[in-house]
Amino acid sequence: MTPGVQAFRRRAAAVEREIDAAVAEQRAERRAELEALKRAAVEREANRRRFTRDDIVGAGFVHDGTSWRKVVRVNRKTVSVVNWQVPEWEPDRIPFDRVHGVQMPIEGT
Repeated sequence: MTPGVQAFRRRAAAVEREIDAAVAEQRAERRAELEALKRAAVEREANRRRFTRDDIVGAGFVHDGTSWRKVVRVNRKTVSVVNWQVPEWEPDRIPFDRVHGVQMPIEGT
């Protein structure tokens, strides 16, 4: 093997080691960011207000963590809400512990 080829292979191997180290560092940073986001989400969920039936009775809309949903009726342990994808006679049910917000109906509507 010629000296030029050996030198090239050494440089290539060194570059590959640098790339591998950089990739490992990036993965570790991303993993740490993801863990921090997970911890923050768990903390937010633990500190979130829990709504009871009394809080929801008379509400016009409830937030299910994704969107605001129109209240059809308040049951003993769940809230029946309009499912916009199927007819209104088949409401979705949301347990009280999954309600993230309550909005009373706007007067005059």
